[in-house]
Amino acid sequence: MHISSLLTLALTLATTVCGYVVNEGTTCEIYPEALTHNAKAVDDSPSIRQAFDLCGINGTVIFTNNTFSINSALNTTNLLNCDVSLRGQLKFSTNVPYWRSHGFSVIYQNQTTAWLFGGTNVTLRGEEGGWINGNGQTWYTENRNASNQPGRPITLTFYNSTNLWVDGLTIIQPQFWATFVWQSTNVSITNLFVNATSDDEWGTMNTDGYDSWRSSNLLVENATITNGDDCVAAKGNTTNLLARNITCNRSTGVTIGSIGQYPDWPDYVQNVTFDNVRLFNSEDGAYIKTWPGVSVDEDGNGDTGGGGGGLVKNVTFSNFELTNVGLPIQISQCIYTTAVGICNTSRLQVEDVSFVNFTGTSTFNVAASLYCSPEVPCPGIKFDNVSLQSVNRTLGLPLWNTTLQDEVYQCAHIASQNASGIPCNYLAPDNYGQEVTQNVQ
Repeated sequence: MHISSLLTLALTLATTVCGYVVNEGTTCEIYPEALTHNAKAVDDSPSIRQAFDLCGINGTVIFTNNTFSINSALNTTNLLNCDVSLRGQLKFSTNVPYWRSHGFSVIYQNQTTAWLFGGTNVTLRGEEGGWINGNGQTWYTENRNASNQPGRPITLTFYNSTNLWVDGLTIIQPQFWATFVWQSTNVSITNLFVNATSDDEWGTMNTDGYDSWRSSNLLVENATITNGDDCVAAKGNTTNLLARNITCNRSTGVTIGSIGQYPDWPDYVQNVTFDNVRLFNSEDGAYIKTWPGVSVDEDGNGDTGGGGGGLVKNVTFSNFELTNVGLPIQISQCIYTTAVGICNTSRLQVEDVSFVNFTGTSTFNVAASLYCSPEVPCPGIKFDNVSLQSVNRTLGLPLWNTTLQDEVYQCAHIASQNASGIPCNYLAPDNYGQEVTQNVQ
C-alpha cells in the first residue's frame, strides 16, 4: 500500500473513532473505555453522550455486548428518529455523595434521576441479553428502610417524549424507582423486567417498577416486576393508560396515586385500565390513594403535602389473580398521615371505578377497604365477580385473633352503595393504612 493510502486510512480512522465510539455514517457503536485501560472501570458516560450527539438524530446508537461504567449522570434527550440497541450491561457506580448532588431534577416530590432519556420517534430495545444494573444494594443499605432519601436517583426517566417505544428492558437493583414517564405522550413499554431484591436486612423501599406523571396515551404490556413498592403506578395527570399482562412479586400492587399532594397542581387521572394482573406475596393489590384536603407535615414518604384538588375517573381494574395479598382492594383519601381530624377533608373526587373478576387469597380477613371522603362521596364504584378468601380459609383453618371468619369489606361514603355490588359488611376507618398487619377483630 502506498504511503498516501496509509495516510488516508489513518485520517479516516481518526475521524470515525471518537473516544471509544465507532461512528460509521448514521450508526454509532459504543465500546467501554475498560477495553483500552487494562480492564479498569473508567466512566463511559462521556462516550455515551458523544454517541448520542453524533447519531441521536436520524441515526442508530448501539451499546455493544460489553459492560459499561456509568459514573456520571446522563442526559440523552431531544432525540429524533433514533433507534437505540442495548446489548451490554450498563452498570451505575455506587458513589452515593456524587449521585445525591448531581442527578437531574424531575420536579415531582423533589426527586432526581440518573438518566434523562427521550425524544420523538425513538426506540430503545434491550437485545442479546442487554440490561441495566442500578447497583441499588448500596442505596438499600444506605437508606435503611426510609423513603425518598434526598438525591436518591430514579434509574431511567423518559422525558418530553412523543412516539417512544421501549421493548425488552431489564433493570436489576434499581437505585430508586426503576422507570418514570414524565411529560410524554404515546409511550409504549413492552416486555419490561425489573428486580429489586435486597441482599441484606434492609428492604427495597421506593423501588417502583413503573410510574407516570403528566403523561398520556401510555401502554405497559408484559411486565414482570419484583420490588418493595408500587409495581405500576399512575400518578398525577396520567390519562389513557393501559397496563396489561403484569406480574408483581412482593410489591405494593398497582395503583392510582398518590395524588392531591400539591394545592397548586391539581391532579386529573382518567381512562386508566389495569388488566390481567397477577400479584404474589404482596402488601397490596389494586388501590387508589389521595392526600387529605389540608396540608400535613406528618408523613412517612419523605415529603409533605395535601390540599390538592383534581379528579379520578373511569378506572378499571380487571382480571386480577391474587396470592397472599395483604390488602387486595383499597380506596384511601388520607394517605401518609395518622393525624386526627383531617382524614375527612379531601375534595378530590373519585368516581366511576370498577373492580372486575378478582380471585385469590388475602393474607388476613380483609378483602377490601373503601373509604371516600364525606366531602365528595364516590359515585360509580362497582364490584363485578370479586371473590377473595383469606389464606387460612382456603386451608380450612380458623382465622386467628378475630371472631370474624368471613371476608371483611369495609366501606364508607360510597354513593349508591346498594347498587354497587360491594358486599359491604364493615365500616371503613378514615385512616386505614395501606399496610395491613392483622385481622379485623
